[in-house]
Parts: sequence; structure tokens; C-alpha cells
Amino acid sequence: MKRYYIIALAGAILASCKTDNEFLGEDGSLKLSVGVSDKVEVVSRTLSGEEQEILQQNCKVRIYSGDALVRKYQGIENVPSEIALMSGDYSVRVTAGDSVSASFEERFFEGNEDFTIAKGEASSVEVNCGIVNTVVAIAWDESLKEVFSDYQVIVTSATGELVYTSENVNAKGYFILPVDNKKMTFKFSATTLAGGKFEKTDEKTDMNASTLYSLTYSYKPVEQDHTGGASLQVTVDETPLEEEEHVIVFKQRPVIECKDAEENIYNLEQPLYMEIGAQQDFYLHVSTSSSLSSLVIRNEHFKEWGFVANQFDMLHLDGYDEALKTFGISVIESKPALNGDVWTILFAKNLIAKMTENEATVSTTIEATDANGKSRIVVWNIVASNATVVTDEIIPYEVWTSKATLHGTVTGTLASTAKFRYRAKNTTDWTIVDADLVESSFSKEISGLTPGTTYEYQAMDGDKASSITYEFTTESEFQPENSGFEYTSGSSPILIYGSGQSMWWDTGNHGSATMNKNVTTPDTSVKHSGNQSILLSSQFVGIGIIGKFAAGNLFVGKYLNTDGTDGILGWGRPCTSRPKALRVWVRYEPGTVDNGGSHISDGATDEGIIYVALGDWAGQEAEGETWPFVVKTKNQSSLFSTEKGTYSGDGIIAYGEKVFTEAYKEGENMKELVIELDYDNYGGNQRKPTSIIIVSSASKYGDYFEGSGTSKMWLDDFELIYE
Repeated sequence: MKRYYIIALAGAILASCKTDNEFLGEDGSLKLSVGVSDKVEVVSRTLSGEEQEILQQNCKVRIYSGDALVRKYQGIENVPSEIALMSGDYSVRVTAGDSVSASFEERFFEGNEDFTIAKGEASSVEVNCGIVNTVVAIAWDESLKEVFSDYQVIVTSATGELVYTSENVNAKGYFILPVDNKKMTFKFSATTLAGGKFEKTDEKTDMNASTLYSLTYSYKPVEQDHTGGASLQVTVDETPLEEEEHVIVFKQRPVIECKDAEENIYNLEQPLYMEIGAQQDFYLHVSTSSSLSSLVIRNEHFKEWGFVANQFDMLHLDGYDEALKTFGISVIESKPALNGDVWTILFAKNLIAKMTENEATVSTTIEATDANGKSRIVVWNIVASNATVVTDEIIPYEVWTSKATLHGTVTGTLASTAKFRYRAKNTTDWTIVDADLVESSFSKEISGLTPGTTYEYQAMDGDKASSITYEFTTESEFQPENSGFEYTSGSSPILIYGSGQSMWWDTGNHGSATMNKNVTTPDTSVKHSGNQSILLSSQFVGIGIIGKFAAGNLFVGKYLNTDGTDGILGWGRPCTSRPKALRVWVRYEPGTVDNGGSHISDGATDEGIIYVALGDWAGQEAEGETWPFVVKTKNQSSLFSTEKGTYSGDGIIAYGEKVFTEAYKEGENMKELVIELDYDNYGGNQRKPTSIIIVSSASKYGDYFEGSGTSKMWLDDFELIYE
């Protein structure tokens, strides 16, 4: 076998750009290189150039702190050259390809590595992704032609099926097996030369991932007393897919980093603060994964400072090399490296002195383009100031509805105490707070802010404020629409919005209405406020024994379509706020399970559930629409899960649930329920949401069509609670 590593290359894989101290108030950083390994090349086709391009564009990189997802990227080009992280233990999971149940074409790759971030240090991690499919190859021995005119094998797993025929002799099937069911069956069927039918089924349990199973079918005559006989034989070769190596290159965009003469590295995404009149040499290192074709440098002051143009290409100077060197920019080194080039450009101290002559911010843009047309643009900002402190830009995920964390940097010797002042924009009075100083950085979490309001702030040394002012806007206090369910319309199905209003909530009524039943209805007899609540009634929907159990349900989103007796649902609505809890008024009366199964048994007390999730899901398509999450009840693998490594689980930034294992009520009335949202275990303290999902069901296992036909849940007055 050959093992393939598809490695992201840009000179030194993924080079780094960082300050010598800290990153955006974080403790350390990660330099990550990613490879994808096609370990079945000998028995399958190699990855084409187009496939490599698709893999690098669509691969998913996920970084976890414990089970909490703290960073996620899609596509090699979107992975930063250096990732700022707090100190601690982490793991990274990289996946590429399509995780389909069974396919002759689609393969799925995965790699996992653990790593540790130490304060002030950069950790390098290489992740090699190997194929995780269970691969099945079928070979037909020539002896089969002695007895059969045509033949095929149907290979079946718990979730998928592929048909191998004598016409696709080189086909390799790629299966993703459920964790709890590693069994596969192999059904051989053929037509004999005499025109008869022949079938034989074999079964293999404990099939392994990342393993090739080569099955050879052959015919062998055997002696059977004086009558003779014959048998169909199957031999299985089981081969782990992890041997020889061969390198295929993923082309990475050029990487540009900045160093000084002492090899200190500076983050080009952050301003470089220098004293007025400072003189210091700086070196820009440009590395590419194919030959460098252009390196454009521009600054609106170059002509003012004595050069012939404000913009030029270092590879096409047209005789101005010496003039540019005298000006203060020159090529120190240009050399090939692996599949690309490495260039080192000097910005000499005489030019830096001009950049820092006056108190101001001077911006220089560097754009590198390689022979593959891949480019990177960075803007190098030098801030000349004799101020002892500067204001740093706020980190977006550190801004909540009523609190935010401010950051500043010490650039000189403090004369007094590091502080911040802040105020609502377009007001006059400042609020001043002492900051927490750690080495050369200081910060402060401020609270009591007004939701949906823009603030401005400055760092201070005692009474002297930085000349730099930054702004931020607090999150708004978002609330669900029609949260008291005062508005419903229609009759079959009943809709959870009024006539002429827009849909925000929906139910399974669209499916059950085909049998003239609604599982979710308004109810005026039980309520917390207003005129009515919403009642979720689990029941068997059908005629006689023909039909299906349907849980009374309510969800944020839209019922998209009915597939046979199953539903296709789009879940989620836009939400960019981060509440701390969900309050709802509930009355729950569980019934005795009469539609039991593998999740809950007949005779047990039914269970209900309400859960809420905030997330940044990329979106899934169904029925011509895109939703944060799509549920297809026919396919249990598509059901919502909080599990790490799943699409739904990795999209969550906060989650909370209440499972009802007994009745929940106050006498004949409803009872208040507060569901706390957990951000710590889902990465929500370092990510911001785009969507919210709320799901309620009178039967927790309704997704599996299990529960009690008499369970009921009343809901009223959903409210998101904020700090």
C-alpha cells in the first residue's frame, strides 16, 4: 500500500507572524500544518488535482479545549498562519471529504492530535488525516464463468448499501459504519448457465475503519460421493491502510512575516508601536508554495520621502534597484525552498526614521502573488508616539449585552496606574476604572452596560489618555417572536403565527394533518398569561394499525416537507445575542409508554424535553432552502446531537436542556422553568452565535417514533434572560 500525505506548503509549511509577547491578550499560539493521506492508492485511483483542490477548500479544522470547540475553520487557506490561544491543553480534529454512508466515489478523511499551549510560546502541530472509511473491494475469479452467466454482490451495512457487478471489476466501496453496529452482509446472486437462480449470503461482524477488505469470489468443483458437486468460495484479505508514503502538495497562499535584527517576530495584524524618531532595521520574509511572481509594496508617503513612486513591484524595478536601496528597501536574499521561494526584504533604519518622524500611524501594504495566482495582502501599521500606553482593539467575543473586556498595551514606562475610560458614544461623561496589569498588557472587564449601545474607550496612564480611541457595540437583548403563542391560524395544519404574520415557530402538524390530526394546538384552559398557551399532544396518527406515533412538538424553524411518513425540518432562526438562560412556563403530564422501542420501553413513564442551543452553524440545504440545521426523521444519523465532532455539536456555542421524567406542574396550573445555558463546555466564551434553536417535545424519543400516546405538554411565555 502507499500512504499519501497532502501537505499545506508555503515555504516552511505554515509560517508564523506574532509579537514577541502576547497575542490579543491571549497566552500563546499554535502553528498548524495539515495533511490528507490517501492510504488506498494501490487499490483505488489516486486523488486528482481537482479533488485535491476540493479537499483543501472544504476541509474542516476544529480546535477543542476539552469538549468545548474554541476555533473552527473551513479550507486550508482560511487557517491563520498562527492561532492565538489561552494557555492549556487542546486537541485539533481535521476532516476532509464527504461522510456518506456508502459510496463508490466519496471518501472521508480524519486526523486528530493533542497539544499544549504554554504562555508566551508558539506550539507547532502537524495533523495527518487518513482515510477512515471501511473499504470493500470485490474480485471475480475466472472460475465463476464455468457456471454463471452473470453475477453481483450486494454489500449492506446498517446505514448504506452498494451493488458490485462483474461490469465494475475495479470498484472500491467506501462505507461509514455506525459506532454501535460494525456488521456487514455480502449477498452473492447469480444466474447459472442453465438459467437457474443462485444466492448465497455471508456476514462479517466487527468490521474496522481505515481497513480494506478484498473479497474474492471463486467456484471450485468438489467431490461429493459418486455424484460430484461444486461450491462457491469467498476469501477475504483484510489490510490496514497505513503503509508506504508519497507526498502530494496542497498549495498554500504566500506567508509574510516581520522580524527585527534580533529575530523577534511581530504580528502584522496588530499595529507596531514605536517612539517618535526611532531607528531600527526590520526584515519582511515572504515564503511561497510556488515561485514568487510579484511582490508589490505601496505607501502613500514614498514619493514625499524621496523615492520615484508610492508603489512598485520588487520583481520588476526597471533599473531602480540602487535608488530603492538608497531609499531604504532592498532584497537581502531570494532563494528556492521546497516547491516555492523565500524572499527577505530589508526596511532599513533610515526609512523607519522617516516613518516615525512625527506622531502618526503610517501604513505600508505588501501584496505577494505566486505563479499559481495565490496571493496574500498584509497592511503593516507603524504607530509613532511617545505615549506610555496605547488602546488595543476589543475582541468581538468579549462583548456581551451588558459587559465587555477592554485591552491596552504599555509602550513606555508607566508614570502612574494603568486605567481605562469609557462612555456611550455621543455623550460627554467618562467612566474611569483601574485596569489589571500583566507584564506589558492590561485589561478590564466592565459591566452594567446598556444592551445594543455603542461605546468608545481609551487606555490611560494615570490621568493621561492614549490618543487612540476604539469603539464597540453591546449585543442586543433578542427575544423569540410570538413567545406567548397568542397568535395561531389555520386548521389543518394549525400554524403558530397569525394571519398575515411571519413564521418563527413551527410544528409537526404539517405531517400529522395528512391524517386530519394536529399534534400541537392552542389551549385557552391552561395558560400563564394572555388568552392561550400552546399544547403539545403525543398520539398515534393513522387509521387502524396503519400510521405512526407522533410526538407533540414545537420548534424554532419550518416544516419543509413530508417524505413518506417522515418529516424534513429546517431548524433555527437568526440570533447574534448571548443570553444566560431561557425562561418558560410549563405544564407536563406524561403518559404510560405504549409505543416503545429501543430507547424507551412499553409500560415505562414517558419523558418530555425542552432544549435550547445557540450556535454558528454554517448552514444545510434542503428543499431549496438553507437552514442552520436540517432534520430528516427518516435518517436517524441526521438528528440533532451535542456530540463533539458532529455538524450540530460543533456548531453549538451554548446549550441547555430540561428532561421531564415525571409530571411538572403547580396544581392545575403551569410552573416556571429556567434552563441555564452552558457556554463554558461549548466554546461560547470565545465564539459568537449566528442562530438559535429551541425544541420542545411531549415525548423525548419522538424522533425515533417512541413514547406515550397520552403525554401532554403546555408551554407559554418563552423569554431569554440576560445578565
